[in-house]
This record gives sequence, structure tokens and C-alpha cells, in this order.
Amino acid sequence: MKACLDCLPCLARNATELARRSARGDAELEGRIAAAGMRILGAAAEAGYPLPPPCYARQLMDNALEMCGGAVPDPWAEEKKKSTELALKLMERLDEIPGWARDAVAVNCDPPIAAGGTQFIASEFEKRLRLAIAGNILDFSIYADLDIAAAMETMKEAFRKPIDTAAVAELKRRMDEAKSILWIFDNCGEAVFDRLLIEPYRDKITLAVRGKPAFNDMTRAELEPSGLSHFIKCDSLVSNDDGVPGVVDETCGEEFRAAFSSADLIIAKGQANFETMSERTDKPIAFLFLAKCPVVCRAIGAEPKTIQVIFNT
Repeated sequence: MKACLDCLPCLARNATELARRSARGDAELEGRIAAAGMRILGAAAEAGYPLPPPCYARQLMDNALEMCGGAVPDPWAEEKKKSTELALKLMERLDEIPGWARDAVAVNCDPPIAAGGTQFIASEFEKRLRLAIAGNILDFSIYADLDIAAAMETMKEAFRKPIDTAAVAELKRRMDEAKSILWIFDNCGEAVFDRLLIEPYRDKITLAVRGKPAFNDMTRAELEPSGLSHFIKCDSLVSNDDGVPGVVDETCGEEFRAAFSSADLIIAKGQANFETMSERTDKPIAFLFLAKCPVVCRAIGAEPKTIQVIFNT
């Protein structure tokens, strides 16, 4: 989906936050980075917004990193660390969530599901799916510094929200029947909960991360701290070699393109992946996210803060 006028306030916040993080207290540099970012957004408006919003976010990131001369290679590094630490603490307290039966849905308790397998019952699948999306509900860019109790209340919200049960059943069917699945991560912290849904399918899932720092999105560097290292075999991890907080085919590396092409099913977490791939029809894609952005809500006809399981085909 293409950007529009309503995307500008959010992108402008990205530009100012990048200026603040990259300048590290240098007021003159901060001003120059912010001004250059606003020019990027002005040019986008004059051109009629031909690109998806995450592409402009990447232009803002590139601008900030270049102008700070590499002094801050990853402006969100500390936030990503805090997000992962908070998520791991929450994982230890899942039993506090009504509707979550840890003894029945514990990580590592199920055998891997081979192509066509049906060992994983629907109710357990929905619980894992809700928690995998709950990380997106929590939005660690907002909650990383909150206390654990406040964060837990937000997690509980995932079990109170309505969900399209037909879409959940369809997702389970597609994941069970697929011989190979490409799982495209979104934010750090959120990825800790993705483990719950990845685990039963781990023998046929390839994990995909961003190739460069892309705000608070997952890269190779965050896999081990997130507890995902044991999922990785020599051929089950790919990087898209890109820093767009989404997936743009033209700027992704060959390894990622090959993994995308060979997968039977693509699972894409988060709004940015939806924004950059919603119009693709070359592969079946399941988008899993919380509808937070008003532009996305209008595009899909959804209420804000609703759980979305959407298929492109």
C-alpha cells in the first residue's frame, strides 16, 4: 500500500526521533538531521507518495546514519535490548493470563509438525497465535520502560479481544499442510512470543530478519538474546540484506528472494510487512498484526487495536 498525507505525522515523528537519537546531544547536528528528514518527506508529498510508508522510514534512517557519520550505527539498540528483556520476563508469567494453560501449551512440549501433520489442536493453536500477536499489541516502542505489571495487563488484553476464528482455522490448515514456511519477523520483544507459534512447526520454518538496523525490528544480532538460536539450522535463517522496516522485493538480497520464492507459505508479522507486501500475489502470505495505524484500519475496514489474520490470496 502506498503512503498518503495521513502518514506524514507518523513519519515526521520518526524523523525527529532519529535526529534526537543520532545527534546524541549535539543540538546543531540534531537540527540539520531533522531538517533533512523533513525535506525527504516534503519531496515524497510533492511526488504524490509513490512508495509504501516503510520505504520513507528507511530513507529517514539512511539520512540520519549518514549525517551522524556512523557514530550511532543502530539508534534503537538499547530499546531493542530492553524490549527483549521485558518480553522474557513476561514469558515467565504467562500463567497469570486468564485463558492461557501453560501446562498444555508450553514451549517445547509438542513434537514438530511435518507437512500435513495435525497433532496440534485448534484451541492450542489459537492461544499461541494470540500471544504471538500480543507482542505487537504491547508495542515495545511504547512499553519498554513500563513496569512488568502494566505490561502484563496489556498482554492480557490479547485474550479479551475478538478474533476471526475462521481465519485462525485457515491459518492452521495452511501451516499444517505447507511443506516449507518463511516466517518474517517484525519487532524485537515481539519475536520472543513468536517462538510459541514457531516451535511446533520449527522443522519446516525458515526465519527471516532485517539485514540492517531498521528502527526496533529484528536483525541477526537479536536472535540469540530472544531465545531463538536453538531454532536455527544452517539453512533455516535468512536476512533480507535490507533496512526497510518491511519487505521490498527490489531491495532485498538474492538469498532472501530465493527463500521467499521456494516457500509454500509466507507468514509476515506486523503492520510494516503488511504495508509493503499487501499487494503481492506471487506467493500466499498470511499477515499477522494488530491494526494500530488509522491508514491501515481504513484500508482493511477494521477497528483500531483489533487482531488481524489476513491472507493476500
